Amino acid sequence: MNGIVQKKYGDYKVLTIEEVEKPKPGKGEVLVKVQGVSLNAPDWRLLEGKPFIIRFSSGLFKPQNPVKGGDFSGTVVETGEGVLNLKLGDEVYGDLADSGFGAFSEFVSAKESILSRKPHNLSFLESAALPLASVTALQGIRDAGRLKAGEKVLILGASGGVGTYAVQLSKYFGGEITAVTSKRNENQALSLGATEVLDYKTMKFEKLIGSYDLILAINGYYPVKLVKDLLKPHGRFVLIGSSSTKELLKMSIFGSLLSKKDGKSFQVLMAKPSGKDLALIAKLAEEGSVKPVIFKEIPFEKIPEGIKELSEGHVPGKIVSKPPQ
Repeated sequence: MNGIVQKKYGDYKVLTIEEVEKPKPGKGEVLVKVQGVSLNAPDWRLLEGKPFIIRFSSGLFKPQNPVKGGDFSGTVVETGEGVLNLKLGDEVYGDLADSGFGAFSEFVSAKESILSRKPHNLSFLESAALPLASVTALQGIRDAGRLKAGEKVLILGASGGVGTYAVQLSKYFGGEITAVTSKRNENQALSLGATEVLDYKTMKFEKLIGSYDLILAINGYYPVKLVKDLLKPHGRFVLIGSSSTKELLKMSIFGSLLSKKDGKSFQVLMAKPSGKDLALIAKLAEEGSVKPVIFKEIPFEKIPEGIKELSEGHVPGKIVSKPPQ
């Protein structure tokens, strides 16, 4: 089968399409014919193996898992020993970010515990746009953010993959949402459920002091010292990725110390793939509470260029693709 392969660290140009071995399902796993994939921040963040510390988990001198890709949807074509809840022909979706990746290929083998049946009202491509981004937003709002109905939410970075789901899920949990994005994405944010939209280029932080119960900062540069005063007493700040490795490490190390002041809390979200959360997302998608925002579909062979585009920022939604069928 064909797959998008990375044999060495570098930029998007190190990615190639090569013939790779078709996987076999192990105990508790199913083999899925992939019919849709989507691109995510880890697809480009791990390319160069920087900072060096990440190589202790991704491979010291070269990637230990050469086939790339986390999000996928497809059809179960084989089941391994001990599989209880899935059967041949089931349409599923999932995220392989904690399982060695490998979604940018024609077939993947995955534990049934991290999969869910895809939303029946969405296509394979639409479903593939959900897993990592929607579950990250869900865990950020429900678990780390502990959002309650009627609370005010500020979403910094509201137009990307995670951001578009964060707006929708904040609305689902009853939040009053201020979305921060570019002017060109204002209507998108309003249509997804934002009450107010601020242009990140012109917003005045000093006018927002003490305004929010929850702040979600997504994949941008948002120093704690810049946003901490925007929280109400007992407010929560959740950092979901960052363009600044220094800021990310600082929050990871000192977030618990910061949380001892003023009753406010500061934390970095470490989202985890979850079949249970995917099942909830599927239910919300079928109810119409959550929908994928797809920026564009690209040919499978253009995935490296798509990853480059994603790394440059300001992609309003998800980039999706379909492997050779």
